Amino acid sequence: MNRILEGLNVLELGSGSAAASIAGVVLADAGARVIKVEPPDGDRLRTENPSGFLVWNRGKDSLIADLRTADGQEELRELARAADVVIEGFAPGTTDGWGIGADALRALNPALIHLSITGFGKSGPYSGLKAYDSLVAAKAGLWARGSWGHRDGPIMFPVPWASYGAAMQSVAGIIGALLVREKTGRGQALDSTLVAGLDPIDYFVSTIVQLMAKKGESTSGDSRSMTGASRFGVLLATRDGRFIQTSTMLPHQGKALCEVAGVGDVVAKDPRFSGLPSFANPDDAQEWEDLLMEAFRAEDFDHWLPLLQASPDIAFEVAVTSEEGLEHPQIVHNGDVIVVEDLNLGPVRQVGPVGHFAKTPIVIERSAPELGVSTGPLVAHDFPKGGEAAPEHPFAGITVVEFGYFYAMPYGTAMLAALGARVIKIEDRNGDPHRNSFGPEVASTKTTAGKESISVDLRTAEGRAIAQAIIAKADAFLTGFRSGVADKMGLGYDELKALNPRLLYVHAAGYGTDGPYAHRALYAQAAQSVAGSFGRQVGYWTDPAQSEGFSVLELQAVVMPHLNQLVDGDSNAALAVLAALSLGLYHQQRTGEGQFVGTSMIGGNAWAYSDDFCSYEGKPPTPLCDSDYYGTSALDRLYEAASGSWVSLAVRSDAEFATLLETLGLDADDRFVSATARAEHDDELVDLLGKAFKQKPAAEWESTLSAARVGCVDVNLLGQPVFTSFDPVLRETGLTVAVEHPLYGEIIRAAPPIAFSETPARVAPPCVRGQHNRSILAELGYSDGDITKFEELNVITAPA
Repeated sequence: MNRILEGLNVLELGSGSAAASIAGVVLADAGARVIKVEPPDGDRLRTENPSGFLVWNRGKDSLIADLRTADGQEELRELARAADVVIEGFAPGTTDGWGIGADALRALNPALIHLSITGFGKSGPYSGLKAYDSLVAAKAGLWARGSWGHRDGPIMFPVPWASYGAAMQSVAGIIGALLVREKTGRGQALDSTLVAGLDPIDYFVSTIVQLMAKKGESTSGDSRSMTGASRFGVLLATRDGRFIQTSTMLPHQGKALCEVAGVGDVVAKDPRFSGLPSFANPDDAQEWEDLLMEAFRAEDFDHWLPLLQASPDIAFEVAVTSEEGLEHPQIVHNGDVIVVEDLNLGPVRQVGPVGHFAKTPIVIERSAPELGVSTGPLVAHDFPKGGEAAPEHPFAGITVVEFGYFYAMPYGTAMLAALGARVIKIEDRNGDPHRNSFGPEVASTKTTAGKESISVDLRTAEGRAIAQAIIAKADAFLTGFRSGVADKMGLGYDELKALNPRLLYVHAAGYGTDGPYAHRALYAQAAQSVAGSFGRQVGYWTDPAQSEGFSVLELQAVVMPHLNQLVDGDSNAALAVLAALSLGLYHQQRTGEGQFVGTSMIGGNAWAYSDDFCSYEGKPPTPLCDSDYYGTSALDRLYEAASGSWVSLAVRSDAEFATLLETLGLDADDRFVSATARAEHDDELVDLLGKAFKQKPAAEWESTLSAARVGCVDVNLLGQPVFTSFDPVLRETGLTVAVEHPLYGEIIRAAPPIAFSETPARVAPPCVRGQHNRSILAELGYSDGDITKFEELNVITAPA
């Protein structure tokens, strides 16, 4: 079988690191030999998150080595001599102290690619914080969403977004370093962070808060008010308590929803609703939403579902749990759910491959290994001889052409552009609608960063010829539109394959290339619903019993404020696109072979929720937050501290718990002597810790407990966009950078997601529509006169 990473040896280190595990499993799925180096008592994920361990470690081998001992360290050194990649998830300085850090291992094997995943990098005041998902999210401001929720204070959502994001970014970084090694013969050291893994979730608001600051406006208010009076997504409740997430990004989608709801005539006659999904003021927007709410609350779910399914212009999904998402017809059709036989648990239904590759299919046959069980030694092979000069950036020299709108696919290619790829965006005369969704060139600040744009009318023969000429010289082409759209524009797979046989063609659609839902539009909030975001983020309040008999007014007052989720449907998909595209490019660059690759938004979201997007006999329940979203337990929870501040606490071991009690000045208590006992007395422990934390401000607790190596941070109550835009530590440590926006001047944004020791990533500004018309056409051989003629004929449209 032709597997993309066949023959590569990967060592994975770092007990309890979800990010290292996820990065490792993507490589293992693609054919790499991945050896998970575990301590004698096993990776902590085996007990802390058994379902996550099961899915994130399939296809790997397990090797027991106590890296705190001389024997374990020496065993790792011997393995590193033959390894291609090391993925390390330890705290900064840990492996250096053991003599097995990046420099030490690379001295033994200059061809080695060493990637380290930390919370906030290896320097600066934040480097000492524990790299736990909840802590990084709290420090980055992700929990600061209470101002528009059901209560004051931060709200926790127990999803490992930081680990998932860092893992997919790490996969791309490793592939980029492998491509460099093909040329130079040398490996290099890479650094990835959980905080960078969270950056995709901030779609555009960091730009908005900076523009507000430039105008002297407050940036600390309700983030929803920053986007104006709009309803790009409406959550509806049926009479029997089922929730339906709709997306109304475009006017015809909102109107189609009104028709199905039976309020189409009312809306059409009222001038206040003529611009939906945008409105003149919040009151008009709310009245439109109320009309839909009243209509849907009048009938049961079984009445509405067939009507919604019969209208292809309505983008919607039903609120489900992750396990229920396994049954979604399109998930099943795509192969985004597979069955892997486990020696002890039997059949395990779980997330499928990150991409569906026509020539190099990913076949997953082995479950996660038992502790210490291996299938044999590392694969013997020669390292690349190299001899060429190092490229300027990891993906330099690779050209990717993008044909798609909004965020899910375009941000995936934007991350690849930050790693050095040349990305050319094909747009029509109006441009990507995302450019003006929240103000001129605001939402597109991230999705067009580092790209070139050509504005061409593909409805003309000349326009199609231009696009085809660009793609004929490219390495990859991506489209995010539904099947058939690209074909109508002369950009279908068969046509482009005939022009460029080595082309990697990626269809990154909402639902997939074909199947029962493939003709439907899909956006972020609905896409995440398929994967179980409702069940994971706000599960308590989606139970029909919580809203039984409620009027619409009562629903809006009591239940709906509890259902405000973090919107991750686009960001999760973008990260999966990045990983799949990187893998496809690795094969294409090494072999010269093109192929068709299919990804989907629903598949990418299933990956983000993959530790619960699985089912098997005896599966333990995934920890969910309490009904007010303070946390999943007393030791993974938000606590109010003095002066209105909050801490986020994450304690993972008995030793950490003992240190916590000692630092807080609390006596050991028989009720809390073990993890089992603590679970039985969780409410009592919450009360005990809650009283203690109120004695000092959160900043003091963060300093004191972090110094004692207990996971605790001062919760950022200003929000992730403000943190990214203005936090001085991020700037000082290189985790954010400044770029010159073509309309708004200097804008601060997250640095490229991976740092490379030899071939740095690229920082470049966003582009405006059609900015590179002339340079791209001149490169294709067109004269100034030809280009002017194209403008006169409206084949191309100059930038505004």
